[in-house]
Amino acid sequence: MDSKAPLWPVALARMLIGVMWLFSLRWKLPPDFQPEQGRGLLDWLQLEVEHAAFPFYGQLVETLILPNFTTFAWMIFLAELLVGILLLTGSFTRLGAAIGLLLAINLGIGLLDVPGEWPWSYLMMAMWHGTFVVAGAGRLWGIDQLLWRRYPNAGWLWWVA
Repeated sequence: MDSKAPLWPVALARMLIGVMWLFSLRWKLPPDFQPEQGRGLLDWLQLEVEHAAFPFYGQLVETLILPNFTTFAWMIFLAELLVGILLLTGSFTRLGAAIGLLLAINLGIGLLDVPGEWPWSYLMMAMWHGTFVVAGAGRLWGIDQLLWRRYPNAGWLWWVA
């Protein structure tokens, strides 16, 4: 079988998930990482402690992350911002998708037993990010496409783009 599937649906999904990451920043904006209305990052972290599916994870959030909230909030904000930009623009897509995969797995573990959360959504996020890593989804409608044309023999590029 010598047929190839078109990459445009994966490229479109990559851009939409990039927008999703950027859109999700609206409820965790610096400097206080709290929206004007509704739950903010601190509230969600506290829910992860209260409804921990895995006791070690709840203890980790309670003893390490919450006491150092501002530092971790900045790390989370910047990681999600980076993933959103990289996926939306198709820049270093494999790197952005790998970080997004780790974030999705973390969200799934932390929010697994939180009431009202649908844990399958985090599995789907992880699956999409895994697809972007494997497919090199930035090679269509992305900066990675330009990088591959400019540096066709750069071995390091395969790992990030």
